Amino acid sequence: MKKLRAVILDEKMDSVIRELHEKGMVELYDLTPKLEDPEWGALISHSTPARYGRDVSALLIKTNRFLDLFDNVKLEDNKGGLKDLLNPTLPEKKKVSFQSAEEVISHGKSILEKVEDEAMEYSHRLNELEGKKNNLQQLKKYVEYLLDFDIDLKYIRDGPYTYIVVGLIPEDKISNLKKEISNITEDYFEIIEGKPLTTEDGERKIPVIVVTLKEYMDQVGAELRKWGFEKFDLSNLEGTPKENLDKINREISNCESEINNILNKLNDISKKWYSELLALHELLEIEKERAESYLYFGRTERTYLLEAWVPAKYANKVKEDIERASDGYSVVEIDNPDEPEEKIPVMLDNPKPVKPFEMLTEMFAPPKYNEVDPTLLIVPGFLMFYGIMLTDAIYGLLLTLAGLLLWKRLGKVSEGAYNLGYILTLAGIITVIAGILTGGYLGDFLKQFLGFDIYNTYYALVNPLGDSLFIGESNPLFNFGSISVNNGPIAILLFSIVVGIIHLFIGLSLGFKESLEKKGFKEAFLNQGIWLFLILAIVIGLAIGMPSIIGVAVGIVILLCMIKGYMSGGILDAGLGAMDITGFLGNVLSYARLLALCLATSGLAMAVNIMAKLLGDSVPVIGIVLAIIMLLLGHIFNFVMNGLGSFIHSLRLHYVEFFGQFYEGGGKKFDPFKAKREYTDVTN
Repeated sequence: MKKLRAVILDEKMDSVIRELHEKGMVELYDLTPKLEDPEWGALISHSTPARYGRDVSALLIKTNRFLDLFDNVKLEDNKGGLKDLLNPTLPEKKKVSFQSAEEVISHGKSILEKVEDEAMEYSHRLNELEGKKNNLQQLKKYVEYLLDFDIDLKYIRDGPYTYIVVGLIPEDKISNLKKEISNITEDYFEIIEGKPLTTEDGERKIPVIVVTLKEYMDQVGAELRKWGFEKFDLSNLEGTPKENLDKINREISNCESEINNILNKLNDISKKWYSELLALHELLEIEKERAESYLYFGRTERTYLLEAWVPAKYANKVKEDIERASDGYSVVEIDNPDEPEEKIPVMLDNPKPVKPFEMLTEMFAPPKYNEVDPTLLIVPGFLMFYGIMLTDAIYGLLLTLAGLLLWKRLGKVSEGAYNLGYILTLAGIITVIAGILTGGYLGDFLKQFLGFDIYNTYYALVNPLGDSLFIGESNPLFNFGSISVNNGPIAILLFSIVVGIIHLFIGLSLGFKESLEKKGFKEAFLNQGIWLFLILAIVIGLAIGMPSIIGVAVGIVILLCMIKGYMSGGILDAGLGAMDITGFLGNVLSYARLLALCLATSGLAMAVNIMAKLLGDSVPVIGIVLAIIMLLLGHIFNFVMNGLGSFIHSLRLHYVEFFGQFYEGGGKKFDPFKAKREYTDVTN
């Protein structure tokens, strides 16, 4: 990563910003903290957003309003379904060639004026109708509560001497209300009750009409509110509740009919303008980002000062772009970073086949500046571990298909789906291979339902749950002293431990190299070197058949760990240091989870097959149906749970055991200043 500084003539700044934004090869550096320094502040002042930013923001608000309107009026048959979700269609990009924000603003005003001319009248009328419909529906609810009252509603109003009000009162409070109103009015009142009912919120209430003298209006009103009275506004109604209900239903029906007509018209307008508005929205967002980018810069009376991070491989190209966009009215310098490592952004740069796996690195943490990028190292280990853990050819095929769906379909519109789909596709292929080697085809389905024991043939190398033709009691893989590798689980466990040691050796070697460069030989040897020495001693001891070498190496390592502890904290830490070897042993044994997950997948698949077989054999008539259901649900559950478990544990072996030897992470990801274009494309 390089640090770029440029001083640019003010009238050329917009051209430079547009060029950098389109190319997307730099990350702008915020100069605001530097300008707080008095020495800097005496020379350079804070920059403000570009003047056109206000106009852009105003147009964005109007554009969003129309997009929201058209989103809300889309008819159901125009809304995306499952097919569109699983196979999204990329929008057709609109070709644009605007050279300035003013051109975009002028274009935006023209588009919005046309849309406004066509849609605003319908929009206003739609709002009126929806408001009227809501009022009518509320009024309908009130009238329905009063259907038991055979009274002309025009009489339920205040008179010259009377106060009349209608509404709902909680059923359990009606008696208390009557007593209180009786005391207030000296019995000059009447409460007419309807039948108790249950409201939408589940409460039991009674519709009532309360009549009293007008002089008691304020006191009675306060008492009604005290006891939870819900007042109805029926001031414009005449006739019985039933007559009004019929009238209200007709009015609601008329409103809905007119609303549907307007929705159809707005939907037609949407089809005409929606894609145009999406493109305009994107253009305005881009211009807004450009206008706000000026806040990162410093300025003098006639120039701007720009600083940015640029990847080393782009540095010369960016310098040429700035000089060309400014017509030579600029001074550009490119230097090595002058910031602390944690503030220098990092751009992962891996070959295309490996790039999707950067997602796994970033899930842990991006590397720090000058720290090794572990992405390439993740690929073989992750895929192999995943395949061994899931270890079923049919599950692997399903995983491959699911990965392809994500990669080739959803990946068209989502980078995350593209990366995950690519990873799962490769993991599925490796799982198919592992399944073939271990004879896993929905567990032991072939044996349970077809009577074909694949482990008695040459079509399976190892049986995760027992013996195979290649590895068994009668033909062990090999014998080492009193230890005999004579069944599948032991063979897989041995393979897991060997792979784990190799994996740790690679991580320790990288850690040794990093420590040697940054901290010196002493730190490198005490942190990683002693474990490399132990691994080499184990390999040599086993290779030449001298276990004593391993014992001596273990003793030396324990002693070195105690010395290391003593150097850092005295006698107590020296004693604790002797236990470090158990941590190393724990890291090695952690790779035994490869066997554990392999056994879990095979064992659960076998259990599902056995239960399905029992159902098919023991339940008459519908047994075969129950067996099929058991197979489907059981294997789907096994596939999903162990597929997820394999993903998590494969990552865990890298994040904890492997990364723990050499990788710290915690870097700042490179965030390019780049125009995000989904609906538009720039033409030269």
